[in-house]
Amino acid sequence: MHRTKGFLRIAGRLCLLTLFGALLLGLPAEVAAKKIRVMGSSSDMIAIAQEIAKDRMTGYSPFAGNQEPELFIEEVFPSWAMRAARADLYIQIGLFADIWAKTLLVDSRNHRVFPGEVGHVDASKGVQVLEVPTWKIDRSRGEIHIQGNPHYLLDPLNAKVVADNILRGLIRISPENTDFFQKNANDFKARVDRAMERWQQKARPLRGKKVAAYHKTWSYLAHRFGFEVVGYCEPKPGIEPSPRELHDLIETMKREKATLIIHAPAYSPRIPEFVAGQVGGKVLKLPAHVGGVPEAKDYFALFDYLLGALTEGRQ
Repeated sequence: MHRTKGFLRIAGRLCLLTLFGALLLGLPAEVAAKKIRVMGSSSDMIAIAQEIAKDRMTGYSPFAGNQEPELFIEEVFPSWAMRAARADLYIQIGLFADIWAKTLLVDSRNHRVFPGEVGHVDASKGVQVLEVPTWKIDRSRGEIHIQGNPHYLLDPLNAKVVADNILRGLIRISPENTDFFQKNANDFKARVDRAMERWQQKARPLRGKKVAAYHKTWSYLAHRFGFEVVGYCEPKPGIEPSPRELHDLIETMKREKATLIIHAPAYSPRIPEFVAGQVGGKVLKLPAHVGGVPEAKDYFALFDYLLGALTEGRQ
């Protein structure tokens, strides 16, 4: 009996210490003990969520930064569904870039992260989307983005829209952290604005420059920083170019005096290297997502790397 009372006294003290520690941190005890579990379709979504939730979340994306979520068309892996089953918040790229996520969420049986529920965020909401098709879509045109180009986070100003979408999702599932999330989101957006000044300055040599690319990955980056993509190694998305299409690209590059071809790590350099050899140019592999190269450890470092590589690699 005495041992039982002694145990209860010790347990009670431990509970009080836990509560006291939580109060010192400015958090309710249950919040201090449990982090928000966030899952996203890309490393970029997790990176921006981390800017807002800081150490009050854990994040996971099925794709590393050197991979491309839009290229995945297989059945989702059970390990992904298990992660989604435990998630408090799921962040989708949207614009049909991650159509596999629909299967993933169904397989997870976690209704709170289904589209339309409190734990789901479509990060593309409110983004000014480029290249929305205005023509009749059919398979002969390749894997066209029917809602527009989904690589919108390659324009830093779109990250502010995405941050607001993620902020609303985080507040829905953890309203007790509203002030904390709002402060961090405001800070992130202000840092984007400050960084834009140095990025625009860094990109000045790119303005008016003409390059080629493998895939329509770089439209937002080119639009924001003033360079032009004059042709693509993959003129029909998802379909390898014909000899005639390669000939046309080579002639276009010669005519436009474009000698640089850029491509993301997810795509083979084989065709870009062939084309570059025909025009006396060079190929530049660029990360399209946070973590695509070791230097791109966060969203700001991604653009420092991209603009540095482009200005140093231009011909």
